[in-house]
Amino acid sequence: MKCLREFSLPLFVVVMGIFMASASELFGQLSSSNQFDLKMALTNRVAIFTINGVATNANGPIDLFFKTNFTDPGGWAWQYRCPLGQSNLVMSNLPPGQGFFTLGITNAIRPGFDEFLLPAEDDDPSTNASLPFAMNFFGTAWSNVWVNNNGNVTFDYPQSSYSPSSLNSLGVRIIAPFWADVDTRGAGSGVVKYGSGTVNGHNAFGVDWVNVGYFSQHTDKLLSCQLIIIDRSEVAPGDFDMEFNYDRVQWEWGDANQPNTPPRAGFSDGTGDYELPDSGLIGAFLDSNPVTGLIYHVDHNSAAGSRVPGRFIFLFRDGTPLSP
Repeated sequence: MKCLREFSLPLFVVVMGIFMASASELFGQLSSSNQFDLKMALTNRVAIFTINGVATNANGPIDLFFKTNFTDPGGWAWQYRCPLGQSNLVMSNLPPGQGFFTLGITNAIRPGFDEFLLPAEDDDPSTNASLPFAMNFFGTAWSNVWVNNNGNVTFDYPQSSYSPSSLNSLGVRIIAPFWADVDTRGAGSGVVKYGSGTVNGHNAFGVDWVNVGYFSQHTDKLLSCQLIIIDRSEVAPGDFDMEFNYDRVQWEWGDANQPNTPPRAGFSDGTGDYELPDSGLIGAFLDSNPVTGLIYHVDHNSAAGSRVPGRFIFLFRDGTPLSP
């Protein structure tokens, strides 16, 4: 199992279980802190966890990690993301012998990429940003993108539309982690930031819509998502990898759109499009939906092999995306 290196502190509690191959059970409180009280029952290599705490995890998801060697400073393998308010989870097929668990918080948003910013505004702010490399997007090499307030970047010209529809309806080349009616004017809202950086030694460009509100100047619910474009020209000129990263999705539309214009996410060359599963469906992307909510997505099988919850990865080769 790939070890997760991208989860962030604080870690609330670390517990140790002795896995039993017999049918006997071990019950009892294993560890506690001022944040959480974690109890575990073990039987026949199945662990049943009960999490109790102040408001449990009503304010954010909690992740469970596992490793067999406690002396290894890293080596924690991500196992499970507990949905909002969930207090019970089950793990089966545990390896025989000794194992260790920890609860923590994984943030899919990569740090940095915040050198520049858009002003606090509603639909209009956009900027033409220079990329630190050329990317081949559907057959055309691009060295600039328009960073738009409403959760997307475009290649041909800026766009300020706040009413999401199928991505190809715009008729422009677009990458949209979360096309919706972003409004950053409200007190407590972040602003859109962007800039260059590196990912695993590769040059990269990123845009942050982190803790942003919605129209009209609402901040009672927030959105945190990120677009990362990673140079892979060592494979072939113009090749790149792309990430959609999600940490908080609490709203779907603004006052001007409700209730029938849920957000869209994906990319388009202006005629065809690829959208995430359930794009455009009411309630599908929200943190309150543990089945299709964006923060619960984990990529187990792609060539990229991400094990970070909330991260979608796309590989573009020779201008086109490989099959997701």
